[in-house]
Formats: sequence, C-alpha cells, structure tokens
Amino acid sequence: MVKSGLNKKQTDLLSSFDKDKLLEIIYALVKNNEQACSVLVGGYLLESKDLLKLIEKGYKQRTKSNRFFDYYETDAFFAGLHDYLNSLLDKVIPVLPEESESLLSKMLQDFERLCENKDTSSGGWQDFYYYLIDCWIKALSLQKNQDSSVIANKIFNVFQSETFFSISSFDQYKAVLGLETFRHLRDMFYQHGESHEALEISYLIKDTHFFKTYLDERKEFEYPMSYLNYAQLLIEDVRADEAIIVLEDFINMDKRMMYSVKEQAEELLIKAYLEEGKKEQAKKLCIEAFKGYCDHKFYQLYVGIIEDSEKAGGLKLFLDIASQKQAYSYLTFLIAIEQFDIIDDYVLKIAKTDIKFIISMITASKIRSLSNSLNAHHFPRSATFLRRALVDNVLGEAKSRYYQYAVSDLKKSLEYGETLKDSDGVASSETYLAALYDKHKKKSAFWPQALEKINAISVGTNGIKYDR
Repeated sequence: MVKSGLNKKQTDLLSSFDKDKLLEIIYALVKNNEQACSVLVGGYLLESKDLLKLIEKGYKQRTKSNRFFDYYETDAFFAGLHDYLNSLLDKVIPVLPEESESLLSKMLQDFERLCENKDTSSGGWQDFYYYLIDCWIKALSLQKNQDSSVIANKIFNVFQSETFFSISSFDQYKAVLGLETFRHLRDMFYQHGESHEALEISYLIKDTHFFKTYLDERKEFEYPMSYLNYAQLLIEDVRADEAIIVLEDFINMDKRMMYSVKEQAEELLIKAYLEEGKKEQAKKLCIEAFKGYCDHKFYQLYVGIIEDSEKAGGLKLFLDIASQKQAYSYLTFLIAIEQFDIIDDYVLKIAKTDIKFIISMITASKIRSLSNSLNAHHFPRSATFLRRALVDNVLGEAKSRYYQYAVSDLKKSLEYGETLKDSDGVASSETYLAALYDKHKKKSAFWPQALEKINAISVGTNGIKYDR
C-alpha cells in the first residue's frame, strides 16, 4: 500500500493517460468524495474572487458553533481551521492582496469571539493566530500601489478593535512593511493619545529623537520600560553619557517601581558606565545590585570588569553576600556559576526544612540536572542526596501521579550511590532503601513500579532487599 503519493510505476502510468482518461478519473474521484471535490474546486476551478468568497463561507461555517470546546478539542479546532485556510490563502493573497487583507482583518477582529467558548490554556491557538497575522501582513505588503500612510492607517484601525496582538511582535515585519509605514503608524498612535504604543514603535525603529522630544515636552514617561528603552537606544547611539543621566534619574525617582524593572535599569546602567570608562562606579553598582537581587548576572558583569588577579577575591566577596540570603537563592547562585565543589559541601549540610523549601522553589528537572552534574564532577554523595530528596518529597506527600518520576529518581540514586558506605556521611543504598520501605511500604501504587523498573531490588517477608 502506498503511504503517500504515487510510486514511480504509478506515476509513469498516470502520465501516459490522455485527456479523456484523466477527466474520467477526476470525475470518479470527486463523485463520492467530498474532500477531493473541495480540493479540486477550491484549488483549481474557481476564479480568485470566487475563491475568496469560498474562504469566507468556509470560515463562517467552521466557526459558528457556540458549544464549549475542551482543551484537546480547541487544539484540534485551530489546527483544522489552519489546514483549511492554508492552501487557499496562499493562492488568493498574491492575486487579490487588498481584498484578502480586508477578509483577514475581519478574522483578526473576530478572534476574541472565537476564543470565548474554548479552553485555550494549552496555547495551541497562538500558532493559528500568528499564522493569520503573517497572512495579513503579507497581504498588506503586496499592496504596492498604496501609500505607506494608507497601509499604516489599515494597521491602526485593526489595532483599535483587536486585543491579542502586541506592538513588540511587529519587530519582525519592519523589513516587509518598511520604516516609513512604521513612522506613520507611530504618529497615528501619538495623535490619538496612545503614547505607550507610539514609544514602543519608536523603540522598534530606533528613533532616539522621538524619545528625547517626548521626554523634553512631558518631563517623564508614563511607563517605566520607556526609560530603559530610551537608555538602550542612547547606548547603541554611542551616547552612554546621556544614558547614564536618564538611568540615574530613573533609579532615584521617589516612586514605587517594579522590582524587575529596577533590576534591568541597574544592569543597563552598569553597561553605560563601562561604555564611558567608569569602571569603579560599574564595580560598585555590581556589588550593590547583587546584594539586592542575588542574580548571577551581576557577578558575571563584575568578573568581566576586574583583573584576573582579583577574581579569587571577587568570588569570595559574592559568595559571602549570597550566603546571607535564603538557601534557595544561595544554591541558585552556586548552580549558575557552576561551583560544584562548594555545591557539594553545601548540599550535604542543608537542613531537612531547607531542602523541602528548595524543592518547592526549584523545578524537579533542574534538581535532576544538578544531580547529574555533581555526579559527573565526581561528587556522588550530593548527587545521590538530591535524588533521594526528590523521592522523599513525592512519597512524603503521596503524589501518586509523580510516582513514575520518583522511581526514576530512586534508580538514579542507587546508580550514583553505588559505592557509598554509611560511614561516608550519607547512608548507604541498603540503609536508605530499608528506611524508605519501612516508612512508605503502604504506598501500594509505588512499589510495584519500583520493582518493575529496578531489577536490583526485591521485596519479601523480611522487607526490601538490594542486590548490587
């Protein structure tokens, strides 16, 4: 049976048929096959205007249902709608770009209604939505006889009634639509009092002058990110001295600001200091920012500033600061800078209450990755300890849906702890297994899975046995 298409022999035979024979085959295929008929008519037998009507009719038929679509049905719905439109729009957009753009605008403005009765939590709708955006932009870009101000006005009108699309997503379309279209669009937003959107577009087209004029006139930006965007453009424009003034004023403002925004501002200010050769100020801010956020990027920036002879002292300084933070923050920093010898020592000293908190804050996949890295760097005790902590966490809270992962972690703990003895500061595998079984032997859904996946363990009347 041919899985897709025709083989060479079949292709050769089909090529030998005359016109009448081919027509006979086509009629036979479409007579009782609705899908084949739709492909033939929609793809080959309609003029472009009629094809556009077919697309609109098919869209309305497929989107008229008011019933609720669950998680899986929603994904299937948007995938099916994409499959229906894909080949048809590809044919009609190059021929009728303006008419296609008009239809696509309606679809975009209909998208909120389309999602009202659907469970969109999977995010599968996004692929279809951005497919519509791509088609819409393509249709706009092919309207070569239209002035850029007209194209900008069409985009602006869609934005007024469409809630999903963000200005930042427009960055990828600069080359297609042209900077002049973006300038017109920016001016339209500004004239309508939508300053935030106007500034976002100015950032995309790197219009530093617009930011300066705006700030000179208004004395401040409405949104904190505008300060960061302006400073970034100034740095790129080799005007770091001006960026420093903007950022220092912003950071020192007597108003509450988002924690993450201030962190970004301080990171940008460090870079501006370095552009201006102000190394001491940059170093000082690296330390102060690290004290506030304990983010490894400030350590990396600091290391990039100092001489090689200062790096040992720099590491000690930042480790001392991080060690004063919560266990989670300290361990996250150690992981980021890959200080596995320190991690090994630290993990083995973590109290039970702290390890529970760490597991609740760091994803299990990251803990597994850390365990793997520790073992690879010849630290089997801490590698084993972390895997056991994951097992204990799942069994301790009876999270049966995660038992399969706990089994995998148990298997890895036995592998990494193969040479461990009770005298090593971490219980041997035999001792750990005995204690684990004694505490959780009533977890009837866990142990059968463990016995199936781990050949070295068995359970009998005398408890659990481990054969290395």
